[in-house]
Amino acid sequence: MLKIDDIIKTKLVETGWRFAQSYGGNYLAGSMIMQTVANRYRLGWSPSWLVIIENIPQHMAEGEVPPMKYPGVWEGNFVKLLHAVDGIYDGSSNDLVKGALYWGDLNRIDRQWFKEKIIQARKEDGTPLHPRVADLNSLSFWK
Repeated sequence: MLKIDDIIKTKLVETGWRFAQSYGGNYLAGSMIMQTVANRYRLGWSPSWLVIIENIPQHMAEGEVPPMKYPGVWEGNFVKLLHAVDGIYDGSSNDLVKGALYWGDLNRIDRQWFKEKIIQARKEDGTPLHPRVADLNSLSFWK
C-alpha cells in the first residue's frame, strides 16, 4: 500500500526538480526549494503539504510555473534529490535556506506583487520585512 508520506515526498521531489530545471538543473537548487516548501509547512501555512505545494503559484516570483520535464531515473542531480528528500521531510537535514519562505531568480522577478510585498517591503524601522537569507547564483531566498 502506498503511504501518504510517500506521496508527499514524491510531490516534494517533483517540485524541487521542476524548479531546479528552471534554475540550471543543479540538485542544490532543488533541495533548497524543497526546504523552503518544508519551512512553509512547519510554520503552518496549511496543515497539508499537498495544499502548500498546490499553492506555490500564488507565492511565486516568476510569472509561470516551469514545465515538468522528467529525468532519466539515474540522472545524477535527480538521484541526489531523492537522497535529500527524507531529511527535508522529517526535519533532520540542515536548513540551507535559513528559514526562507519565498524564492526567486533575481533575473526573473516577473510579478509586481512579489517585488512590492517580498523584496521591497519594509518594517517601520526601515529593515526588510522579508530579509534575503540565502543565495545560489541568481536564485535567492527570503524569510
